[in-house]
Amino acid sequence: MKDRIRKKILEKRQTHQNHAADSAKVIQQIENLEAIQNKNVFLFYYPHKNEVDLRPLIEKLLYHGKTVLLPKTTEDTIIPIQITSLNDLKKGKFSIPEPEGKPFPKEKIQVVFIPGVAFDKNGNRIGYGKGYYDRFLQDINPLKIGVAYDFQVLDHIPAEKHDQRVDYIITPTKIHKIKEEKKDD
Repeated sequence: MKDRIRKKILEKRQTHQNHAADSAKVIQQIENLEAIQNKNVFLFYYPHKNEVDLRPLIEKLLYHGKTVLLPKTTEDTIIPIQITSLNDLKKGKFSIPEPEGKPFPKEKIQVVFIPGVAFDKNGNRIGYGKGYYDRFLQDINPLKIGVAYDFQVLDHIPAEKHDQRVDYIITPTKIHKIKEEKKDD
């Protein structure tokens, strides 16, 4: 089921025509999000395959002296690395530009912007199927913000116990605040 959803949404995203305008609208939504106003340490992603492009927001936060991190990936892990410029990146795994440098302590990260192929209104996410973000987020608790185009937010997607849910999903037209369900432990 996840594979079928992933394939369908990726095809739609590849042909999405309003990529730049919708990315700018998402950035505007993020800038208006009260939950991040007093935060200083942000982990972003570098966009590929027509993902929402947050690079202008990265530049703005760097200009304002915020701590901005990008992921470097190993075989099965995300390593957060602080950047001072988007010009310092080198092509990494999956041909995505990545930073070089020392790992930043992940427990100090306050906000993580998470790309996804699809999200649902409960905060569940389908990524590319490798589990990088699920493993990375399992032992820390930053504010988790899913970033997507409107067509990537579905009513329901299958989720497994290890899947990490997001706190918000931000699209060009809406900020979805995910209400935390009571867990039966």
